[in-house]
Amino acid sequence: MSDSTSSLNILVNIFASPVNAYEDLQKNYPILLPLLLSMSISLLAIILLYSSIDYHWLIDHMVELQSGDTSPAQQEQMRKAMGSMSPRSMGMIAGASIVIMSVVIYSLYAGYLLVISNLNNDGIGFKKWFSFVVWSFLPALLGGVASIVTILSSSNGQIAPERLNPLSLNELIFNLDPSDGMGSFLASTDISIFWILTIMTLGYAKWTQRAYFNSFLLVSAPFLGYYAIRILMA
Repeated sequence: MSDSTSSLNILVNIFASPVNAYEDLQKNYPILLPLLLSMSISLLAIILLYSSIDYHWLIDHMVELQSGDTSPAQQEQMRKAMGSMSPRSMGMIAGASIVIMSVVIYSLYAGYLLVISNLNNDGIGFKKWFSFVVWSFLPALLGGVASIVTILSSSNGQIAPERLNPLSLNELIFNLDPSDGMGSFLASTDISIFWILTIMTLGYAKWTQRAYFNSFLLVSAPFLGYYAIRILMA
């Protein structure tokens, strides 16, 4: 079976039959397809956002969010600084940031799993864990697709970035101010997190032959640590 065929089979199974997908990943651990998919959806959302957004409105919105107790003169300076950049430049910076941060997050998560693997003598290397993480995060594409739909559905281009994902916990359930405190935390977390943790638990149990509960605790620890910090900072 060719690498491309194997990747396509894994892509189907990661959604339809995760255990089979992780079984295939143990034998052949491709990285290119899931990376291209995740990056492409994220970059497409950014391109569409900055090509259709009301840029002057966005600048006013960002200044309002960041101004705090600043004086009108300082707010005007912020407007000029942001206005000196074109929508294309700001979009390129946002896109590059997403790509870099995604790779960093995948690498850190794979590094964490590698450390656990070494402690338990599982014999699973970094590249395999990196492939495991990248494939496991594919359900997050649903949020990216939902964001694209939101952008395309906008009639006036006045789209607040913090309200871009309609699948976020804040938009679906809590409806708090997404620019502050818990609202900001909930706006950056969507329902795909539950799907991701579920299939990661199944995959980790498959790869290491550990109990599902122990597997869940191990794969969810980085998420729980991150969310605990975000909640404390909210």
